[in-house]
Amino acid sequence: MSRSARRWTLALVGLGLVFAGLRMVHWLADAPTESAIFTPRVVVVGVTGRYELSAVDRQVLDSHLDDAQAGSMVVRPRYVGDCAAAGWTTLGAGRRAAVGGLCDPQVSGNEVVDWPAREAAAAARDGDAVLGTLAASVPSCVAAVGPGAALAAARPDGSLASYESVADFRGGGAKPTCPITLIDPGADGDALTAELARRSDVTLIVTGIGPPAGSDDRGTQVVYRIGTTIPGWLTSPSTRRQGIVTLTDLTATLVDFGTGTSDSGSTSASNAAIDGGVFAVYPDDLSLAGIERHLAAVTALSDAMVIGYLAVGIGGAILSAVLIVALWQRNWPLARLIMTVGTVLTATMMLTGSVPWQGFSHPGRAVGLVAAGWGVVLTLAAVGLARWLAVPAAIAGAGLTVATFTADAALGTVMQPGSLLNSRPIFGLRWYGFGNVTFAAYASAGLLLAGYVAHRLRIAGRPRAAVVAVAAIGFGIVICEGWPSMGTDFGGVIALTPPLLWLLFALSGARVPWPKLVIAGVGAVLAITIIAVLDWRRGPGARSHLGNFVQRVIDGDAGDIVVRKAVASVDTIVSPLGLISLAVGIPVWIVAFRWALPRIATAYTTIHPVAMAGLAVAVLGTLLNDGGISVWLTATAAYAVAIAWFVLDDLAAPHTPIPSKSGRKGQL
Repeated sequence: MSRSARRWTLALVGLGLVFAGLRMVHWLADAPTESAIFTPRVVVVGVTGRYELSAVDRQVLDSHLDDAQAGSMVVRPRYVGDCAAAGWTTLGAGRRAAVGGLCDPQVSGNEVVDWPAREAAAAARDGDAVLGTLAASVPSCVAAVGPGAALAAARPDGSLASYESVADFRGGGAKPTCPITLIDPGADGDALTAELARRSDVTLIVTGIGPPAGSDDRGTQVVYRIGTTIPGWLTSPSTRRQGIVTLTDLTATLVDFGTGTSDSGSTSASNAAIDGGVFAVYPDDLSLAGIERHLAAVTALSDAMVIGYLAVGIGGAILSAVLIVALWQRNWPLARLIMTVGTVLTATMMLTGSVPWQGFSHPGRAVGLVAAGWGVVLTLAAVGLARWLAVPAAIAGAGLTVATFTADAALGTVMQPGSLLNSRPIFGLRWYGFGNVTFAAYASAGLLLAGYVAHRLRIAGRPRAAVVAVAAIGFGIVICEGWPSMGTDFGGVIALTPPLLWLLFALSGARVPWPKLVIAGVGAVLAITIIAVLDWRRGPGARSHLGNFVQRVIDGDAGDIVVRKAVASVDTIVSPLGLISLAVGIPVWIVAFRWALPRIATAYTTIHPVAMAGLAVAVLGTLLNDGGISVWLTATAAYAVAIAWFVLDDLAAPHTPIPSKSGRKGQL
C-alpha cells in the first residue's frame, strides 16, 4: 500500500471510530422525562407581551421552585408578528392559525360572534388549522374567561361550553368549573396569577400568548407551570429543546390531560389533528436567576444572531475586496487562500453552535468572535490537511465541512440551536435536525468530496473502488441527513438521492437512460418512506416530523401540508431575493459548464458529472423544500467557490503536468 493510500485509510478509519463514539455520546445524553398532571383541573392564564418575568411571576415561582417547570414559549401563529388573537386561535386549533386582522374577539350568548369570518381567515392561502380542535378533542368541557380565551375554548361551531368575563370570574371566587379553564385576564393577569397560585387543586400554567395590542414584537415569551411533581425545564417532542415549547405543544398537553381524566373518552393527543407534542421536562433545580438567564439566552438566539450574520457579512466583504486586489495583482496563492476560507464558511457557521455564546453578557459580540475564531481555525486546518493528504485545499475544506456536519448529526444535531445556519426561535421553524441551508451545504460539500475521491481512485486505475467510495460517502450523508435521531430532513433525502444515484450511474460508465432516472427517483421516495415509517412506528411521543407526516397521511390530511410547503417554496422563488439569486446563479452555472469545468478537468477529472449532480440537488432542493431559494443560493455558492479555487490553481500553474496518484498539485 502506498504512503498516500495509507493516509487515506487511516483518515477514513479514524473518522468511522469518531462517528461511532459520537453516536454513543448521543445515546448516553440525558433525555426528558414525562410529567403528567395529577390535579383535577388545569388553568391556563394567557398574558400578552410577557417577554420577561413580572414581579408577581417572581413571587409565585420563588415560592414554588420545588414544583415548578419553566421555559420560553414560542408564540408564533401562522404569520410572525400577528396579534394575540392569533395566538389564542392557534392554541385552540393545535396548528398555527391566522386571524386576518380580526384582533378584537367578541362573545355573545356563549358564542364567538364572528366565527365564520375567523374560519375563513384560518383557511386562507391553504391554511390547515381547524378551529375548535381543542374543545372537540376532549370529552369534558373547556371553559373560557375573557374574549381571547373564547377563541381557544370554542367548539368547531364557535359555541362555548362555559364563558365568563374576567370580572364575573373573580367575583365568583376565581373557581374553575371545567377540568380545563383558559383565561384571557387583560389587565388582571398578575392578580389572577397570584390568586390561582394559592390553590392546591389546580395546575396553573402561565404563558405568553402573543404581542401586546399595537405591537408586532415576535419575541419568545415566558411560560411556567406550578403544581407539578418534577421541577425543571419544559420541553416537548416537537422542539426537543431544553426550556423551549410552542403554543401547539400546550394544546397537545391540554388534550392529553382532558382525555386522561375521562373514563368515556377515546380521543388522545396522539390522534387529534395537532402539530404539537405533550409537555415533558428536563429535571433540574430551578432558581429565579437561572430562569431569567435562560429567557435572555433564548431571546439572544433570535436577536443577537443578527449580529452574527452581520459579522459574517462584513468579514466576507473585506475578504472579497482583498480577493479583487489579489486577482488584479495576479497573486494566485492569496486568492486561493481566500477561496479556501469560502470552502469552510458553512462549517464555520455550523461550529458557532459549539460554544454557548447566547449565555454571554454580550451575546452579539460573542457570536461574532466565535465565528471569526472558527473561520481562522478551519482555514488553517484545511491548508494543513491539504498538505498532509496531498489534496487541493478546496477538497480539504469540503472534507472538513462534511466532517463537521456529520459530527453534529451523530451527536443528535446539538450544535444547531446556536448555529448561524439554524433558524431563529422567533420564526418557530426547524427545531431539530438539519434545515434547508444546512442540507444544501452538506450535500454540496459531500458530492464535491466524493467526486474528488473518485477522481483519485480512477487515475490510480481503480474505477470500481471509485464508485464504491462515492456510494459510501453519498449514502452516508443521506442517512445522516434523513435519520430521525440525526438530520431528520424529509426533503433533503428526496432531493439528494436521485442526483447521487445518477452520479453513480455516470461514474460506472453506464448509459443513463430515462428508466434509470425514474429508478433513481423511486429510490429516493422509497428511502424516505422507509425512514418515515420506521420513525412513525416509534410512537407519538418519540416521532420526528417524518413520522408525524405518516400519521397525517393515515389521517387523510397530508395534502394540506404538501400544498402549504409548495406555496412557501414558490413564494421564496418569486421574492426579490429569489429572482436576484436566479438572475445571478444561472449565469454562474453556465459559465462553470462552458468555460471553468473544461479548464480544470485534468486536475479533477470527475468534476463535470459531480457538477451536474450538484446542479440537480440545487434545483430539486429548491422545488421540494419550503426554504426554496435558500437551497439554490447555498448550493450555487458552494460550487462556485470550489470551482473558482481550481481555476485559480490552474492559473497559478498552467503548465503543471497531470498529477500522479500521490502527486502534490493543488496544494497551498
